[in-house]
Amino acid sequence: MSQELTFSLDKKKLHGIIKGAFFDEIREHFSVSNDAAKFSRYKNRFAPSRKYVITPTGKFDLGLYFEIKNYIYKNQLPARVTMSDEFKSMLYPSIRVSKRQDLNLKLRDYQTEIVTMCLKIGRGVTVLATAGGKTLTMASLLQNIWSTNNTFKCLLIVPNISLVTQTYNDFREYGVSFLHSKWSGDNKINMSSNVIIANTSILQSSKSDISWLAHIDTLVIDEVHGLRKSNKINSVLKGIKTQNRFGFTGTLPEDNIDQWNIIGKIGPIIYEKNSHQLRSDNYISNAMIQVLKLKYKDEPKSGKKGNPLDRFSKEMDFLVESKFRNSTISKLCMNTDNNCLILLDYIKHGDILYRVIKEQCKDKKVFFIQGDVEVSQRETIRNLMEERSDIICIAISKIFSTGINIKNLHYIMFAGSGKAKIKTLQSIGRGLRKHDSKDRLIIFDIADQLHYGRKHMLKRLSLYSKEKIQYGIKSLEEK
Repeated sequence: MSQELTFSLDKKKLHGIIKGAFFDEIREHFSVSNDAAKFSRYKNRFAPSRKYVITPTGKFDLGLYFEIKNYIYKNQLPARVTMSDEFKSMLYPSIRVSKRQDLNLKLRDYQTEIVTMCLKIGRGVTVLATAGGKTLTMASLLQNIWSTNNTFKCLLIVPNISLVTQTYNDFREYGVSFLHSKWSGDNKINMSSNVIIANTSILQSSKSDISWLAHIDTLVIDEVHGLRKSNKINSVLKGIKTQNRFGFTGTLPEDNIDQWNIIGKIGPIIYEKNSHQLRSDNYISNAMIQVLKLKYKDEPKSGKKGNPLDRFSKEMDFLVESKFRNSTISKLCMNTDNNCLILLDYIKHGDILYRVIKEQCKDKKVFFIQGDVEVSQRETIRNLMEERSDIICIAISKIFSTGINIKNLHYIMFAGSGKAKIKTLQSIGRGLRKHDSKDRLIIFDIADQLHYGRKHMLKRLSLYSKEKIQYGIKSLEEK
């Protein structure tokens, strides 16, 4: 016999409320173990053993309903589900478009499908592999919304200042009809625009007046994987009332709590297309990874006993200073016949590599992009890489691993360490866009045969296999 499970709306904060049969089971499913609880006796003795996305009183972010519905269906729970009219109206805020409008660039079939799904459902997350054309898809979506409502107001959130400029320029190139503007530390807000492109930092600044967000018609978040449960941008979204919300990303976080947060704040996953599918359909370049296992004569200091962070820090210091490692990277650069992007994690490492490569690669133009480099200068370097074929660009991965579009890029080098899925896949995506002079992207993965280096290498190899990217392994030993 079925039991009643009700969904209603908390009108004040626009949350969903779930009550009735199987509530405890559903709430428990949408929770994860809290790793912080392991250290509670040292930091916070009251840290709970689990983290939940549904409160004890049944409140949850509206978009999570679609995941709850799937759970009920897959587990065949004998529940009689009822929804209040207010709750139902907030779930499906479809956008009526009287006539579709095209831009200067013709959409690929899958891009057209994404726009159609977004307009039909009115909210949701699109997972489209890097280099699949997310910016053009967003521009087309907004163009079609504008075609029906010329006064609509949209906030488009991007992760950094560089992407504010790049997205603005891309929209102009696509020939959008709506008014769009940049809002960042370098640009004042223009409230007369239909679409305001802003980076997360300006939105989170205590000096920014964001009260107007309560009145926007549409929210779009590029690189929505950054909407983690612990990130400050969540507090900004609390002031946004519209349910027309769209998120775009190449890869979702691995952590369930972060995925549920994204889905809850934005909506269900309405489209997915991975890198392998795009490569198979010849939309993006093929990639080949050369893993270089570096074996060292000496080992770094082990660090303080029982302190893994200190051990990791000692290993990183050792690698940054290694003449063998930096010389190997420089020799690889000498042998490249086109532009190369070197991604690393530390400014000190970048400074050292910049000096070494500039000394050894005299026939190349070498740049180092870090946080202090002005956005306009970064854009100049990016444009130079499209025009020339003799550039080596060293960049901090946090700045250049996400969103930066360089077609004339033939080589990428992972000169840092790490195992993060999103960082790795986003970094690969920097070079997957097609170019007339490129038949494939070559990636050099510097795999250090040290304690953490081996672990991180194995994690990256598993990602390459999962993404069906061919790789080879070669060992180099310090003499």
